[in-house]
Amino acid sequence: MSSKYNLSANSRGFTILELVIVMMIIAIGIALATPFYQDVVQRRDTTSQAEGLVAFVSFAQSEAIKYNEIVSVHLTWTDPSDWCIGANEGSAGCDCTETDTGAANFCSLNDVATIMRSTENTRSGMTTPSPDRTLAFDPVRGTMTIADFGTNHSMVLDSDNGNWSLRVDVEETGRILVCNPDPDKAVPGYQAC
Repeated sequence: MSSKYNLSANSRGFTILELVIVMMIIAIGIALATPFYQDVVQRRDTTSQAEGLVAFVSFAQSEAIKYNEIVSVHLTWTDPSDWCIGANEGSAGCDCTETDTGAANFCSLNDVATIMRSTENTRSGMTTPSPDRTLAFDPVRGTMTIADFGTNHSMVLDSDNGNWSLRVDVEETGRILVCNPDPDKAVPGYQAC
């Protein structure tokens, strides 16, 4: 009687020693790749946050032109991991930490909350020379009418691991740029500041 499952000596499968060796090779590969992967994620998050700031400020600028009224952008900064930026009509600025939608200083454009918070991305922080800053856009050309945003109107984002840094500059003409402020922390694809 012949068995259906009769295996020859050459087709028995893997030994435990062979499986352990393969598992060790996989573990070493994962251990070597993890720091590289984390660095890539932090670079991507820093880039994403910088591009998010550009989109936010560009939106405020375009709303000023679209509705023919001054729109201000106000940055509240406590430390690199605790900041927020908000936009509202007028040149007075708003308080992006205000949560009461009925408050006069709540950040909104055309009754829609317009706030970006650092808590949306925790792998990079913003370094700024002064705590609170405001800039306002002219409704005709989108240029800055009020600038209490430091001399260069910039916001610098650094990754938590310190390997990547990007600066968002808002020029008085209304042009918004992203650049590399430090050649040792340069993000590929952006020019030096």
